[in-house]
Amino acid sequence: MSRNGACELVWAGDSRTFRLGIGELLALQDKLDAGPADIANRLRNGTWRVQDVQETFRISLIGAGEDPKKAKALVEEYICPGRILSHVMMAWAIIINAIQGDENDPVGKEEEAAPLTSETTVSAPQASTATARSSASRRKRSKT
Repeated sequence: MSRNGACELVWAGDSRTFRLGIGELLALQDKLDAGPADIANRLRNGTWRVQDVQETFRISLIGAGEDPKKAKALVEEYICPGRILSHVMMAWAIIINAIQGDENDPVGKEEEAAPLTSETTVSAPQASTATARSSASRRKRSKT
């Protein structure tokens, strides 16, 4: 992950770079008629639409330099009936990386991002505000 909106994931049988820069976020927003945070929330809370998943992958592949026709073909081949749900959390991770980035990534320094693989756990934010506050309180106590 990096502050330029790029991340590397193992997907479609290969390690691929996905990137949602400002231009791609605007394209995604226009295509889905929703802001990036709204799309991320839909992906996280289970109210996602098929286009949320497909367009996040397609646009982020193009943003990373993939040919638009190849990006569309990959999405059509891999994000299809019977395989959509397995892509939801990856789409969420792509968007979150673009809007949040890696807080450990030093500003102004280009460092190679560690690839996110199928072994890497991507966990969604807590669904409940009370649970999230409780978790944050436990983390604070454990650091002191």
